[in-house]
Amino acid sequence: MKKFFMTLAAVLCCTLTMTVFTACTDDNDNSVQQPETNPDDQTAYTEKKVPVSRDGQNSGTVTIRFYEDMPSVPYISVADFQNVMVPGSTVSVTKTGTGTYELKNAGGTLTVSTVTETCAFDDFMGFTNQMGLVQEGIENVCYDGLPYVRFNHQTLSGGSSAVNFNYSSYGINLRGDETAVYFPFATLADLYADLYGHNVACNGEKVVYASNDGFESGIGADEDFQFENLMKHKERQADMGAYNYAELCFVIDHFYGMPAGTDFEASLQEKGLDKTLEADADGQKVKQLLLSTNIDDYADGMCMLYAYLYDGGHTRIWYGEPSTKFAEENPPLYNYYDERVAIPTNKKILQLRGMALPERGAVFGDTKTYHKKGNTAICHFDSFSGSDKQAWLDYYQGKGPRPTLATSPKDPMAIFLDALEQAAADSEVKNLVLDLSINTGGSSDVLMAMTSVMFDQNFFRAYNVITGQKIEWHFDVDRNFDGKYDAQDKDVHYDLNFCVVTGPLSFSCGNLFPSICKDAGLLVAGQKSGGGSCAVGVYRTADGFYYKISSARGRLCDQHWQNINAGITPHVTIDYAKEIVYPYEDGHDYTLYFYQNFWNLDNLSTIIGEYYKN
Repeated sequence: MKKFFMTLAAVLCCTLTMTVFTACTDDNDNSVQQPETNPDDQTAYTEKKVPVSRDGQNSGTVTIRFYEDMPSVPYISVADFQNVMVPGSTVSVTKTGTGTYELKNAGGTLTVSTVTETCAFDDFMGFTNQMGLVQEGIENVCYDGLPYVRFNHQTLSGGSSAVNFNYSSYGINLRGDETAVYFPFATLADLYADLYGHNVACNGEKVVYASNDGFESGIGADEDFQFENLMKHKERQADMGAYNYAELCFVIDHFYGMPAGTDFEASLQEKGLDKTLEADADGQKVKQLLLSTNIDDYADGMCMLYAYLYDGGHTRIWYGEPSTKFAEENPPLYNYYDERVAIPTNKKILQLRGMALPERGAVFGDTKTYHKKGNTAICHFDSFSGSDKQAWLDYYQGKGPRPTLATSPKDPMAIFLDALEQAAADSEVKNLVLDLSINTGGSSDVLMAMTSVMFDQNFFRAYNVITGQKIEWHFDVDRNFDGKYDAQDKDVHYDLNFCVVTGPLSFSCGNLFPSICKDAGLLVAGQKSGGGSCAVGVYRTADGFYYKISSARGRLCDQHWQNINAGITPHVTIDYAKEIVYPYEDGHDYTLYFYQNFWNLDNLSTIIGEYYKN
């Protein structure tokens, strides 16, 4: 790849209208010793100041560079980038030799060589930590900032906080001068990409930053970074295409969480993305498309990369579909996309929206989230997403009442507390069922609060694939939800037998929750959950397109530190009421399952009684 850039630099002809800065030497005074320099760092460049937008608000300007051998790729100094991500923070830079530098911020030290194109962090997670924007003093953890949960501490074992990255084999040049170190903007953005979803991008004309809360595209609110508008740029420069591909390969090789959900994971671990694509003619075609200067061809390549990396829902590389032209000219590749992405997605949507939700409404006669029969109540808990965050913040700041099912009907904590409080107030109810059979995941904050209230567990486990460290993330929970953390929180206890019902649609936090509950001895019933074992990392390609991947910063684990992507096997299996083969409009026949037995409260009462008696 580096040879590619060198060749590209030789053939590109660019007309630059801004001032060009080059290294100076004094030919008339040979007695003055010139400082040692790295020839690679003497490449001519242009500089310009571009505006910075933070969450839609003007936040001054920052200087970016364009080097003449990569004229379409914006570079930024590490110190300036740090201040964009965490305003007011600093990075000190010390040049220690020819092309070598030591950089320090509040979280750690970074050693960079612009000769070997390498960088070494003494504490990778510490150096790239932005979570202080969410909670003061917090570590670089998985936390969404809901105020009834706050970070307490983390414990680490095994592995090492020190991480080294080598960009030379990707053809990505790191640059420097006497006072600063420069990375391609997207390279730094990818290094800093965290589990909160802080999101930043630069198109060469402006820098846009979003506090993302981890779940939405954030920057998509800026017109220039909306998918549809990016697609209008029909062509891109060859240097951007080459760098974009190189950086994408680096991200997948280093920051993809390897959740064991793709056909290519073994190859990715052994050889990396580029060699995986080079291994056969189809992969070579995908690589050719990813390098294309034509945006439509590039889009087809990204669709195929999505298929190669599809792992159930956490990884989503592209937000369009392959073109008709691509489908007609590449039937094997298109069929693979269809089998890996389109069919599973359509089946999941059909099962969830077309069958399960209407079916459950028919069983209970309404769409309420709480039902009771005899000594057993059930809470239909369909998502850990949808929190009314502003209402909760207002409550904890004394500006409003606590969110309830009446005021925030889609808020997962309001749904859970409504069911819990109804069950606790009813002397007849002994069993509370949490129905996660069609729960597709969401925020771990909600999950953490629920496990704390139910059985006083305030932590969950993850494995950092980058550092090799086993992690426990510990939190405080306002367990009585009175708006403050105090001694009364420890007195919260509900004398109920809890049961968690799962099925193949139970994904992500809908998979982690039954894992934690099962480890704690709570009854899990139904069918095996649907997997999803990584927190989500939010990224932008170098040319601005939003994507997300299963993040290597946090692969979720059970109490034995085992990956839970295969799903959680219940203590008690509940058979489906029936199965049918359903011909769908996409031309495929799907086997659909009927869940009525999952909601049979008489049967659930018997199952719960037998389990807790034993």
